[in-house]
This record gives sequence, C-alpha cells and structure tokens, in this order.
Amino acid sequence: MRRFSTILISGALLTVSIAPADAAKPTTVWEDPSGDADGAQGLGSSIPGGWDLVKGSILKKGANLEFTVEHGDMPPVGSGPEATRFLWAFTVDGKTYRFTVKGVDIGKPDIPAGQTTERVGRADVQGHFRLEDGECTETSAGVTFVNCAPLEYLEGTFDAATMSFTMIVPLKSVKAKPGSIIGPGANTICNLCWVTHVAERSSNAVIIDQAAHTDNYKVPKK
Repeated sequence: MRRFSTILISGALLTVSIAPADAAKPTTVWEDPSGDADGAQGLGSSIPGGWDLVKGSILKKGANLEFTVEHGDMPPVGSGPEATRFLWAFTVDGKTYRFTVKGVDIGKPDIPAGQTTERVGRADVQGHFRLEDGECTETSAGVTFVNCAPLEYLEGTFDAATMSFTMIVPLKSVKAKPGSIIGPGANTICNLCWVTHVAERSSNAVIIDQAAHTDNYKVPKK
C-alpha cells in the first residue's frame, strides 16, 4: 500500500510514489472482502461472531512487531471462544511460523500432539495468542492430526471498538532484524483463516473465513 505526494517542478505537477515511513503507520499485507464468513455453508452472508476477516497489517514498534487483524464484525467479548481459532502461517527470512489466536483458551492436555503438560492449568480469558513453529508434523489416527510445536505465548488484545485483535511479537522471538522480510507461509490446514476447534489439530477443517497474505513486509531500521 503506498501514499502519494505531489511535487511542483518548473511549474508542472509531478506525482511520485513514496514508500510508507518507517513506523508511521501499519503496513497492510492482506485484505479480504467483508461479508463472506459463512463457514463454507454457501449462505451468501456472514455468520456474525467476529470471524469475518477484512484486513491484516504489520507495524514495527520498538523491539516488537505488531500484527493486527481487522474484522467486519466483532462481539463485545471478542471473536468466538473455545469453539474457533484463527491461524496465520507466515515466514521471516524464509523460516516458517504460525499464529494460533482464540478469544478464550482453557489449557488441557493435547495427547495427539504429544503435548501433555504444556498448557495444563493455563487459562486465557482475555485472549489467547500463541506463536508456533510452522514446520508442523502430521500423524494419522482415523483423521490426520497437524501438530505445530508451541514456541511462546504472546501478549495481545481484542478490541471490539475497532473490531480487531493485535498480537505483540518480540523481534527476537522470530529472529527478525532490520531488513528482514515477513511473507506468506504455508500450512496443511490453511495459510490464514478462522476455523473450527477440531482444525487446531486436524486437517478436517471447517473454514469459516480465509484470506491470502499477498504482500511482504520489510522490517524497517527504526
């Protein structure tokens, strides 16, 4: 996304394209039409619940990156709790990562993923923001389980007023530095979507809404 400036040269107007300033504004890396989050039901209109993806952006702020996801609607408590989750696969200088985001998460053993203690006793009732290794593994037991090892629990917020949530990612957590390129990643379930609960671990996903990460983000110097 670019902004334009008009410069007067010898009495003529010249329009030039200027890249966004270092940290002045978030950089949009994907957009999606509003009103298409229908859970693959062919309803022709969105199911309300904070799952209607509209725009994703990235901003460097100090030693962190802020990933913000905007929606076409959102209830006061944020997007649906345990029953659904948001997934975003992305790369940093070619290394793949994945976000898992939920409105509410109650930790419990995840035996098919081999994670029996990692989340037990953890309750995130104001939003759950998890960074995972994007090099996921698959196992089959009637259905295909997709296991992405958790790397870190992130700070983040749901904001019903702006119909968005923001994940705060330390640069060091994804080994990013000035000049690093953040681009689209790949995942068995989806690259960027809201899905039902079973889809956290299974390729039997019911995708509520999905989008495509179309533009790279270059980490600025400042």
